[in-house]
Amino acid sequence: MISNWQRFIDFTRSLRFRLTVWNTLVVLVTVVIALISVREGLRYYLLVETDAILDDEVKEILLTFEKLYPDRDQVLASLRRKDEAHLDRDWHIRWLDEDGRTTIWASELAPKHPLTVKLGEHNGHSIWASETHRSIEREINSPNIPHYKIRVGTLMKFIDEDVDRLTRILAPVGLAILLLAPLGGLLLAERAIEPLQRLIRTTERLRASHLDERLELRGVGDELDQLAGKINTFLDEIADHLRKNRDFVANAAHDLRSPLAAIQSSVEVTVEKPRSVEEYEDLLFQINDEVHHLGQLVNQLLQLAESESTAAEIPMQPVPLREVITRTIEMFEPVAEERGVQLKFEPSDDIVVLGTPGQLRQVLTNLVDNAIKFSLTGSSVTVGLTWDSKPGFGLLTVADTGVGIPPEAVGRVFERFYQVERSRQRFGEKRGNGLGLSICQSIVHAHRGTIAVASQLGKGTTFTISLPLANPTT
Repeated sequence: MISNWQRFIDFTRSLRFRLTVWNTLVVLVTVVIALISVREGLRYYLLVETDAILDDEVKEILLTFEKLYPDRDQVLASLRRKDEAHLDRDWHIRWLDEDGRTTIWASELAPKHPLTVKLGEHNGHSIWASETHRSIEREINSPNIPHYKIRVGTLMKFIDEDVDRLTRILAPVGLAILLLAPLGGLLLAERAIEPLQRLIRTTERLRASHLDERLELRGVGDELDQLAGKINTFLDEIADHLRKNRDFVANAAHDLRSPLAAIQSSVEVTVEKPRSVEEYEDLLFQINDEVHHLGQLVNQLLQLAESESTAAEIPMQPVPLREVITRTIEMFEPVAEERGVQLKFEPSDDIVVLGTPGQLRQVLTNLVDNAIKFSLTGSSVTVGLTWDSKPGFGLLTVADTGVGIPPEAVGRVFERFYQVERSRQRFGEKRGNGLGLSICQSIVHAHRGTIAVASQLGKGTTFTISLPLANPTT
């Protein structure tokens, strides 16, 4: 029985938990940044507004100087009245000499000494500050007045109090978000992985013997839909592969059983009663023929399995196709002449591909043999060699003017054990196994090439093989 601790450990390892943690962290970081931005934004706004108001007061005092100076008594009386009008705001006024360090007059709330930290200048005024005060300073530029400097300032506690008040308001909001973020993250994680859980439940129902079920596509086109589509395609390929393997095993068993059954029945009939020497010799010839056919079938099955399992391990080397074709033509010329079939070679430049000479010759041998086998007297078989229209590939063709292949069978000629019509074979021809073209296709694919067939019933068949060149730049 699974313990609660183990369930917790499993939950912490789940994608749901990781998504919850990441969602929560993202929300919290975003909220913290937002709260800090709002707090500091308010501070900046209050400072800008305060500076603007103080600057307006400084400008008003400068106008007073221009109007009343050089009557210092009237100027001081005006400064005292303005100072008294702003006592409730804790504002202060300072009248500095031209050097900006000596105080001529200062209001009661002004700091004991002029502020010494200059933050900068803006639109003709300068900003001076300390930990507790902030002032705006302008210089008198009237021609009849010394270049006195006037500062109007205020305490920073008003700004700090407003910022602290906003902080106290935002703190509960931040705490509430802190508590709700994990819950929201969990809900988002549940919604995010719910389609993935459906995929998992569906895949759990799949079995090798039952691959008809497919994953649901929600139609939204997101990554999960793309994943489901890829898995469905893969399942289609697996189902098709298993179907072909079942057909392969069934056909192999049938073709292996037929010669064995023939041997067994022949032996059983023969031993029922004494036979003559000629009859025993005839039986042995029949058994030898069936054993030869059986051995040929086994060898082809082994070759087909080997060519598919070791495709990536085939040692490749430059192979001149003209030489391979010439040797194959020389081997089949007597057979073609005996059957009244004209065997021709139409080469172009000497094309060198990358491959294995023995296997490429086997492919060509099989195709030429089939072409002659299914060509009537007076027909022709032409082997062609040219450059492929696709750069870096050579093109090998085997075309005959024989009986052709029915349209419904053209797409199946490369299937294992598939044979179009036994009646197409010549009288007395040894029966085939339907593996030759499958082996050809497997060898060509192992050489990173392609093989295709085109045929018209009663007019002939053409096999086309495209193989990569040994030196694609030539």
